[in-house]
Amino acid sequence: MTASLFARATRKPALPLAAVAVTAAVVGGAAWAATGKTATLTVDGQPRQVDFRGSTAADVLAAAGVDAGRRDVLVPAPSSEVADGDTVALRRARQVELVVDGAPRTVWVTAASVDEALTQVGLTERGLALSASRSRGIPLDGMQLAVSTPKRLTVVAGGRPIVRTTTAPTVGVALRQLGLTVDADDRVTHPATQRVVEGLKVKVVEVRKDRVHEAASLPFATQRRADSSLVEGTTRVVRAGSAGRLRRTVERTFADGRLEKRALVKSETLAAPVARVVAVGTRPAPVAPRANAGGSSSASGGSSSGAPAGGGWAALAQCESGGNPRAVSATGKYRGLYQFSRETWRSVGGTGDPAAASPAEQTRRAQMLYERSGAGQWPECGRHLR
Repeated sequence: MTASLFARATRKPALPLAAVAVTAAVVGGAAWAATGKTATLTVDGQPRQVDFRGSTAADVLAAAGVDAGRRDVLVPAPSSEVADGDTVALRRARQVELVVDGAPRTVWVTAASVDEALTQVGLTERGLALSASRSRGIPLDGMQLAVSTPKRLTVVAGGRPIVRTTTAPTVGVALRQLGLTVDADDRVTHPATQRVVEGLKVKVVEVRKDRVHEAASLPFATQRRADSSLVEGTTRVVRAGSAGRLRRTVERTFADGRLEKRALVKSETLAAPVARVVAVGTRPAPVAPRANAGGSSSASGGSSSGAPAGGGWAALAQCESGGNPRAVSATGKYRGLYQFSRETWRSVGGTGDPAAASPAEQTRRAQMLYERSGAGQWPECGRHLR
């Protein structure tokens, strides 16, 4: 047998390509079965199966293509052993810009919801006011969250205290929540923008203003005019005066219902006052004739006056005052038997009230006046002395 024939006779048949592939797969599968593992990886509560080689939690993350940041929480730790069928949990950190009662701070949480984040930062009290729902999810790029804690607040309005527990962030919001409307005239001890703190006491004074019209009188003046037809020391009213009328507009300020202030806004004269005109005598009084030493005396037997006898004085007193030594005119100016003014009474030496003097003194002073100025002192009744 030749060499070529021997070669053909001893060569083994070649395996098909498909058979080679199957053989490799079987061998590879056997190798994976010997070294590969499967773990459950939970990321922020979402599970999935991960096939991995190695033995640690870090190997599981690498096989899943997941990176863990320095603030993320991995359980178990990256270097911890992980067996086939174990679970690895990753909670990724979120940055929350937290504002608590107006005070800002930055916190990192691994919470997936607002409610869970509050628990992680220790805000567990009841009644918190939040800028976002507790069930809202926190995105990986973070969020802002404002929190207002309950505080005891006292508001004194209308003199009465109102005590409430509120989560209102500011005084203005708290007053609105209490149904108190404050306008520009009202007085509040704290500005509307002030933060509400525990134990704060706010006083509100309701200020109300109105305007009213009030009537008033204007006093009249007295004009004195010289009159030569009247004897010196005598006067006569030429024209009676009359008061004017005034209307004032007054603004009133009430604080919690009590009148606090009045301010004049405007004054209008409705009628001007009319001056009183008085004529003042300038004519010198005639000198009364004196009785002779041997002449007759008065009825009283003691008078040396040049005046008429007692009957004339009685008639004068009757005419002036009805004979009443205590008579006072309607204006109060003229007084006594002979209706002296206080000024004239003093000019003849009298003191005090003419109506309080005795009838004898009043008559004596009247006679002195007559001797000085004549009967013209009594314009209407002086005829009884002539």
